[in-house]
Amino acid sequence: MKRILLYALIGYCTLSFTACNDSIENATSKHVYSENESPYLKVNADALVTKNIEFSVGHFAAQTINLSDYATQFQKNMNMTVDQVISGLKNGTVVFYNINTTRNIWNKAAMTKGTTGWYYNSAGGVCADNDASQTVSLDIDTNAKTLIINPNSNAKAGTVLSFNVGFAVKGPDYDNYVRFLINVSITDPTIILTSISIPAGDYNTFGIDFTQYAANIQKCMGMSVKDFLANLDYDSNTGNPTSGTIHMYMVDPVTGAWDSKSTYTADAPGYWINGKGAVCNWGDTGFSLFADTNSKDQMLYIGRAPALKAGNKYLISVGYKDTKNPNNFFRFIITATLQ
Repeated sequence: MKRILLYALIGYCTLSFTACNDSIENATSKHVYSENESPYLKVNADALVTKNIEFSVGHFAAQTINLSDYATQFQKNMNMTVDQVISGLKNGTVVFYNINTTRNIWNKAAMTKGTTGWYYNSAGGVCADNDASQTVSLDIDTNAKTLIINPNSNAKAGTVLSFNVGFAVKGPDYDNYVRFLINVSITDPTIILTSISIPAGDYNTFGIDFTQYAANIQKCMGMSVKDFLANLDYDSNTGNPTSGTIHMYMVDPVTGAWDSKSTYTADAPGYWINGKGAVCNWGDTGFSLFADTNSKDQMLYIGRAPALKAGNKYLISVGYKDTKNPNNFFRFIITATLQ
């Protein structure tokens, strides 16, 4: 009886080992993904390209990623040249998809921007063009071998999003790939927020130093502080007009509407301003502040009208725009408190 049990046990173990060997063999074989499956993303730091892209409100322009700049990554991780990758896209041996890094899978969602790319919402998810939160789009130009990222004209300053797209050799998995992590931020260097305190005394001023905002001026106006001031349409020293094309404006601090009708009412280029931040003349009811641009001092002076109470607070906005190149502009939003 013991002998029979021993033989049975040996037979059971033999079958178990055979089954285990079959499991091991199955586990190490490559899974062939069907068209309806989302392939697993195999982590490969060498195959990752990170691009940080910034768009500035009022100065939106497409930004381009040249695939040829990453020829080494394509060769190393896909064993292909960039030209071969592009050819593979056309004959179906290479795929181009989004990647869901939260679930660590490839996202095979169909393109939402025609046949060239996708739209993305403010959270970095694929969306349609008419999505209320549509923020940026990506296109692939196979002729130029580039990726093109475009901001939505209504994208809001302060928005930050990320999305991943990748190229992979198709089948049996997507392990041979190159992917791009694209971090997008929407900024607004056209708006400078500042608070000032104007000293006590009739007509006393506080000076806002343009040189402290040289980076904003360079980005928004495409020139240095010195050149910006030299291109003002009035000479602050003489008060006479010049051949410059940059005009100083008052802007509604609440709506952001630029006052393009008023002429200078203070020392040019400059204005008298009422308590609501609108242009007025000296002596008008409610006249409260004046704003003068002084190119020699490189200052925007904000001064007080006579006989005003200490503690009064005003919100005003002063802007500058190149009348020849109206896309070049910036403005200050100023909270002014009287000492």
